[in-house]
Amino acid sequence: MNKFRVSIHDGEMPDGAPVALEALDIATALTIADINVGAGDAEIWDGGRRLARLSKHGGHYATFWRVT
Repeated sequence: MNKFRVSIHDGEMPDGAPVALEALDIATALTIADINVGAGDAEIWDGGRRLARLSKHGGHYATFWRVT
């Protein structure tokens, strides 16, 4: 079973490096991104292949994601 990697780019790390977390499936990867990205981007990877880049928009309410 492949594990997906969620790479979070929100600028919170002092060195600017993304935070990477593992997920067992796509639904979990999307949930991880939704919980951990305040403002910024996340990428979902399957090995060396990027499946999606997610950009979170909006404020505290009615947020939405742009998927590329």
